[in-house]
Amino acid sequence: MHVDEGEAREPGTPAAELADYLPRPGSVTVFSAAWCGYCTALKAGLARAGTEVREVMIEEDPAAERIAIAANGGDWLIPTVVFSDGSIRVNPGVRGVSERLQQIDDGV
Repeated sequence: MHVDEGEAREPGTPAAELADYLPRPGSVTVFSAAWCGYCTALKAGLARAGTEVREVMIEEDPAAERIAIAANGGDWLIPTVVFSDGSIRVNPGVRGVSERLQQIDDGV
């Protein structure tokens, strides 16, 4: 796995499995849990920013849980955010998500 500035990619994560969670451009998928305060805060902030969010509750979705664990070096860390290009951010803030969305729009 490679982690750089909050971005994580897991070479062992099957692309087909991750593809099920890829959002459309300009939106994100957030792996979350009902009890996670950071997840709630991030989703609320993204809603205020006008970012479309698909929430996936990892305790109810084993494939999403596997992806989140793989992206976090074997740890169960959330929120984990998936972008349309397949990049992943671990526990980002609203600004970090917005910046990554802009980078994707710019082709970076």
